[in-house]
Amino acid sequence: MEKVLIKLADQLAQFDEASLTSLMDKYEGMAGEFQPTKKWEQAVMVLGLIQLVRWKNHLFNYHWAEQQKPRKTLEAPALPLTASGKKARTPKPAKVLPFRSFKNQEPV
Repeated sequence: MEKVLIKLADQLAQFDEASLTSLMDKYEGMAGEFQPTKKWEQAVMVLGLIQLVRWKNHLFNYHWAEQQKPRKTLEAPALPLTASGKKARTPKPAKVLPFRSFKNQEPV
């Protein structure tokens, strides 16, 4: 499985980001409309792969630029914009739910 993933990574690295980004709106729309089909699953995975290439390039460019500056610490890069050009939503704090044991409860 690892060999297949490495081969897939090598193939993805050969695509230019601009060509992939031109497909982003199409797959964003398909993934946004859930259908319990193989076609929907493929659209979600294609969208994820496109986002992966964009993220990899963003991270690469960030670290490349940081190497040019003499600095002791690196700040985390900001997430790239979405395909629509909007900034990604700021994550909200997670809510911790209490654990309840079903040991002493009657079945539902």
